Amino acid sequence: MVRPTHACVLLLVLLPWWVTPGWAQVPGSPVTAGADGLISLTAEERTWIAAHPVIRVGHDSNYAPYSFLSPEGDLVGIDVRLFELISRRTGLRFQPEIRPVWAQVMEAFQAGQIDMLTGLAPIPERQNSMNFTRPYTYASDVVVVRDGTDFILQPADLAQRRVGLPEDYRGMRWALQQAVPTVTVVDFKSMDDVMRALAAGEIDATVCDLAHGAFLIKSLHLSNLRIGSVFGTSVGTSLTVRKDWPELVGIINKVFDQMTAADRRAVIGNWIVPLGQTAWWRSRAFRNVAIFAALAGLVALLMVFYSRRLAAELTARRRIQLQLEEALAQLARVSEEKSELMRMVAHDLRSPLTGFGMGAELLQSESGQLSGPAREILAKMINATGLMRRMVDDLVDVQMLEEGQRDYQSAEVDLGGLLRDATAGFAETAVRKGIRLTLREPEPGACLSTDAKALRRVVDNLLSNALKYSPPGSEVVITIRRTGGVWRLSVCDQGPGVKPDEQEKIFSKYGRGSARPTGGEESTGLGLWIVRRIVTALHGRVWCEAGPGAVGTVFVVELPLTPPADA
Repeated sequence: MVRPTHACVLLLVLLPWWVTPGWAQVPGSPVTAGADGLISLTAEERTWIAAHPVIRVGHDSNYAPYSFLSPEGDLVGIDVRLFELISRRTGLRFQPEIRPVWAQVMEAFQAGQIDMLTGLAPIPERQNSMNFTRPYTYASDVVVVRDGTDFILQPADLAQRRVGLPEDYRGMRWALQQAVPTVTVVDFKSMDDVMRALAAGEIDATVCDLAHGAFLIKSLHLSNLRIGSVFGTSVGTSLTVRKDWPELVGIINKVFDQMTAADRRAVIGNWIVPLGQTAWWRSRAFRNVAIFAALAGLVALLMVFYSRRLAAELTARRRIQLQLEEALAQLARVSEEKSELMRMVAHDLRSPLTGFGMGAELLQSESGQLSGPAREILAKMINATGLMRRMVDDLVDVQMLEEGQRDYQSAEVDLGGLLRDATAGFAETAVRKGIRLTLREPEPGACLSTDAKALRRVVDNLLSNALKYSPPGSEVVITIRRTGGVWRLSVCDQGPGVKPDEQEKIFSKYGRGSARPTGGEESTGLGLWIVRRIVTALHGRVWCEAGPGAVGTVFVVELPLTPPADA
């Protein structure tokens, strides 16, 4: 059941719309328009409409209140009334297309047998094959659970839970898995089956449109289900148009731009009134009295039957709050201990490591007096010392970035000189692995107003990463050029590359891809995270993509020629 607090909120939100005359229309009555006649169309748009007299529209006939079959077998709902309004405003004719299941509607659209679809969200995976109008509804997606289920206060609370979805709800599945990667999605044929399975305890929750979910809970008499919470931010529902008809998108968007409040009430509101109701029910006075009487009765019942439940919930929330406060205090203590450890690393480990490294490099300068095995051992000692210093630097950088202690000072930086110094610093590593390190210098005098130390850290981390994953005999190329209002720095290697689904993961803290270093080097998973944090602080952006010919990886950094005024 819907909790009392939720029920009150929904009634109070719907009340101002419900008592408006536009909601009293019955299916089949004309939609009241804010302005009579056709919208303003260009000559090209009128020609297009004349050439396409009938538009085939695919509907989901089991998606009330947007589109569904009445007891008489007629297609009714918000989407049907919306197309009636568009038809009157443009002269277009729309022919509803219905299939037994939504998957068949999608197949018909992809085969060119249907020209438009309703009820799809414009998620990224659809953008290449479909055109979308502006959203025509922003109903929130909600989590539906059973009575007695633990609180679902945010999407993360769905982790490790079984969430049921219809097998053809691709948009909702994509949004759910983006928000909660560890969720277990259970497929069903329809949302009716999902709701029944949830009521029977076969799954833990589902996510659906608020209006659709409330309709099913009521129509299927599932009294043990309730709305748990709002799921994410609604991206809106748009009309979908075949990719080769952008002209139709422009025409429909014009209709949406000129819709009035009365138009929207007429389109959205008429499905609420039951079919076959008598005329006296449409009296505004009767409707208002009935609504207020029902609201008063509902409030009284809620106060009687749910006061104890509310008290129990308040007690549970106080207990949870105390637990959260205790956990927060514990986290603060752990954070302070971590900070103290980082300070120890910075001051107590850097100095001996530096001294050890200098001593090893001094011995290497006189390695002619050492035997072959001894020189190999010395080289390994120098490599290990360098790795330890870089790890210490990474840990210290992480500490400073997370605590906001890093101070960025802008000054004119000679880009050519900075890149030459950085490349020279990795020359020995490149030679040791048999890798060509190539710098394509910018034009003379190339400068950028930024923090030189921070930018050098970015370049060093990208070069270290490229050399780490490059095989012997390959080439690492560093390029910087001016493009529009930015400087674009790219580091291109010929390594194993980064899989498309890992291109964001490797920039996360301790994030690693499936590729492995070619020389057995260790990876902390912090270098690229530090790069992104620094580049963001310098008002730039960084990403990776496949290299030329899909070989290797290119890491790209873009920095503005002139930092923002408030930088």
